Amino acid sequence: METRDWSDRSFDPSRGPILVRVDTVEHLFNPIDPQPLNLRDLDAEIAEWITEWAEEQRRKLPISITVVVADDSAHGREPMIIDGIRNHFAYRRWASGRKLSGMFKEGRTSLLIGLVVLAALTTVTRLIEAPSNSAFVDLVQEGLTIAPWVAMWRPMEIFLYEWWPIRAERRTFDRLSEAAISFARSAK
Repeated sequence: METRDWSDRSFDPSRGPILVRVDTVEHLFNPIDPQPLNLRDLDAEIAEWITEWAEEQRRKLPISITVVVADDSAHGREPMIIDGIRNHFAYRRWASGRKLSGMFKEGRTSLLIGLVVLAALTTVTRLIEAPSNSAFVDLVQEGLTIAPWVAMWRPMEIFLYEWWPIRAERRTFDRLSEAAISFARSAK
């Protein structure tokens, strides 16, 4: 696997191809998966490696990946390997989209529940707004004022913050599924 040389100040991870070095083509893919190369999942570490570097790439520029294989096992299998890499990230894009849809569904459900709780408890609070000298009644009134806003916490969290990273991840996988992939010979 390629190592990152952070001591080189001229190094800019937002430019140039993503470089992946492996000993053999089989190291690119999950060894447990019995599918042909074009249908296999990428090795988890390599997929993470490529994804991390893709996140550093400038968003407007297309991504390119250069695969360096130490032995000659890629020869003649390049189209299948390219399809395998692209299929992996196309699947990850689909999975991220599904996760985003699920999150929005959860957000809508949470919002509906939160609004019902907000309306119900606000109504109850207004009904018992009579001034009292009881600390217990004051405590209940305060609790009934705060509880509806706590019930709105989750939908607000989803719709304001949580969906952005998943959308960014999906865009990265979209770019990776269309990446230009080339092969280079290893300098032994």
